[in-house]
Amino acid sequence: MTALAEPDFFDVHDEDYRSELDSRYEEGFGRGPELDDDYGSGYDELDKLFDGLFDDEDDLDAPAKAEKKVPARRDAPKAAAVKTSAPKKASSISMPKASPVVTRKVEPVAAPAVEETPTVTVVEPAAVEPAAVEPAAVERAAVEPASDAAAPAEEAVTPAIPDSPFFAPHIAPVNEHVEFLRKLRPGFEVPYVDPMHSVEDCRIVTLFSNTSEASSRGVVWAGDDAAATRLLGLQFQLGLRPEWMMPWNTHPWFTPGEANGKLTPEQVAAGLKPLLAFLKLVPRASAIVAHGTEANRLAQMLLKTDNQLIWRRGLKVYKARSLHGRAFAGSKERQTEWLIEMGRSYADAMARAGLQAGRR
Repeated sequence: MTALAEPDFFDVHDEDYRSELDSRYEEGFGRGPELDDDYGSGYDELDKLFDGLFDDEDDLDAPAKAEKKVPARRDAPKAAAVKTSAPKKASSISMPKASPVVTRKVEPVAAPAVEETPTVTVVEPAAVEPAAVEPAAVERAAVEPASDAAAPAEEAVTPAIPDSPFFAPHIAPVNEHVEFLRKLRPGFEVPYVDPMHSVEDCRIVTLFSNTSEASSRGVVWAGDDAAATRLLGLQFQLGLRPEWMMPWNTHPWFTPGEANGKLTPEQVAAGLKPLLAFLKLVPRASAIVAHGTEANRLAQMLLKTDNQLIWRRGLKVYKARSLHGRAFAGSKERQTEWLIEMGRSYADAMARAGLQAGRR
């Protein structure tokens, strides 16, 4: 650091620094030392060569001018050397002037006549084809396919499944089954299952005897408003969420505006196949709580069948009292006892399915 602070340091090392810089410059840009050593003589010779070249390019047919310039120069041998070298340079430079040959070779490549022909051939059939097809297409559209095209359009406008919350994805399979049952008996009514229930989350099936009228809301219910209130209170006390259970009727069909009354054995037996199809749509259901005599009869008929889904799921049936009508007519104490007994059945069904209050 003290050597750098001395004033003579840069004077002493100046030559080394510049030589280093020159060498790096020469390595990077290719500059040679011969131009600096003999600057004047080297450039004099280049000027003489350029003079000869420019004179020959300007006047190729004037050798007289070159003869006049020879006596004007002092060194005759040098002039002769220049003249001899000049025509050699001129001859070497004049050779590239045969470039027109190159341009002639390029001309056929630059403007090929073959490339335009495919574009013309592609356009011509495109213009001819629609002219030939249009009349035939118009005649066919006017005569033949008018009736065929109208049929799929009508099917798309009138879908078999209504667009409503009852056909949301979580409940659509069950209500599509309801639509099928309606088509089997056109003059009867089959209630839908409320969208608050879920096909995937259902663990318990609540089977009603449905001896009363159908609900005005068009859904499966316990029989009347008082029965629906009792069931909702029981679910609230147990923490039984609506999506964990799903209601179904022993006899799915209702006569519009009339009560079913006491179901006959034939009506109970008619509900077996719809119940089996319904159980296939709720694959995680493992218990049935049958409310009323008719519902319990149908559940026992189900257990006697040889259907595999019964033993695969370990399906269990719980017998319970009906929630509406004279079946629930009694004092408040008796009604409380009946509700507690129902609660035990639902609690056991929840335990079998691994359900706890407030949890999935």
